[in-house]
Amino acid sequence: MLTSDLVQVKRSRGAITPRYIDPTKPESIELAQSLIATFEEHVGRSRRELEEALKEQLGTGTAFQLHRGLVKLLYDRCELETRATVEPEDLRRAVFAAAAAALRQPEAGEIEAAAPLFDRSAALRAGCAAVGLPEGEFERTLYADLKEEQVLEALKPTQASWLLERYNTALAQGLLLRAREMEIHLTGGEPRAYRALFRKIKFFQLMHRIEALPGGEGYRIRLDGPLSLFQASQKYGLQMALFLPTLLHFEGWTLEAKLLWGKTRRASTFQLSAAEGLRSHTRLTGQWQPEELTWLPGQLQELDPDWQVSTDGEVIDLGGRGVLVPDFVFHHQPTDTRVVMEVFGFWNRGAVESRLKLLRRHGPANLILALSKSLAGGETSELEGLPGEVYIFRVQPLARQVLKQLGRFLS
Repeated sequence: MLTSDLVQVKRSRGAITPRYIDPTKPESIELAQSLIATFEEHVGRSRRELEEALKEQLGTGTAFQLHRGLVKLLYDRCELETRATVEPEDLRRAVFAAAAAALRQPEAGEIEAAAPLFDRSAALRAGCAAVGLPEGEFERTLYADLKEEQVLEALKPTQASWLLERYNTALAQGLLLRAREMEIHLTGGEPRAYRALFRKIKFFQLMHRIEALPGGEGYRIRLDGPLSLFQASQKYGLQMALFLPTLLHFEGWTLEAKLLWGKTRRASTFQLSAAEGLRSHTRLTGQWQPEELTWLPGQLQELDPDWQVSTDGEVIDLGGRGVLVPDFVFHHQPTDTRVVMEVFGFWNRGAVESRLKLLRRHGPANLILALSKSLAGGETSELEGLPGEVYIFRVQPLARQVLKQLGRFLS
């Protein structure tokens, strides 16, 4: 990921466009190859040594910014660790304690004015002995936990073409970190692809509204950006930027984001589409769910094997004003009863109130709405009139409580 100071943009009439690079340009390929080689040569050496080598390759102007951006992305692929057999902080504490003790207790006899107040070597030996460190490792260990003294243990295999493509995508992601809102239009996709993308939005815990386009041509997705929140969240902004590589796997999409850009937070727009040809560096696999939900199917089926649990549910239209993508689909085999469940654990109060209003009017009758207590609030009247059942949980949904809710659909 690139920080905002590394994102180069062009501005024109309120619109912002990243200064994408040509990943096939020989000069860019040569730079990328050189930087990768420098990182590979410094595996097993300190970050300080690596930084000194990188300074020799610095360009100027826009080349300088490109260099810094590529270096940042390479650092993201590094494994940097502190190499020390004991905690450096413990060693410093022991050495400083030994030095303080020597100052408090000078040896008997007269001390010449020019003589040192204490023997440094003695304090060093005492500190090493206190933490069980061989004296020969003192210098290397004393400040081994400083950032510049960390050791480059490994670099994930990286090709120049991959790095340059990744840079272009990272420029776009850097803009989304400053978004107020984002609107995406999806067309021409298969239902399974739409479902996968909608689930990914929930996986990243993004506040969203999804509406079907007229004529069943696709969907309009509105995402609240980090700068639209009452208190801007760096973590939320990162989640929004991390979502973009997933979108790049799909075809037939356009995106428009409203930004507050620069030190003055100037209102700007950023447009992107599949036609730009940005490439994703992620793999499109699996059914995505928050970690706290992954264990629920197994536990529920242990309690009652008659209920089969699936995460592969269809997209349910909510009166043309939105869609429901269930987190779970439950099927009771003996009675052929089918129940869907949607979980809300992160959204803000405003987004939940809007969702409740939509579900009250267009939600399916076989729905369990699992709602975090922090979002449910104290007024139970807000939850009246909803179809199906409402389950309020404290920290995360519990299998026994979900099974109790399911039982109500069998009576």
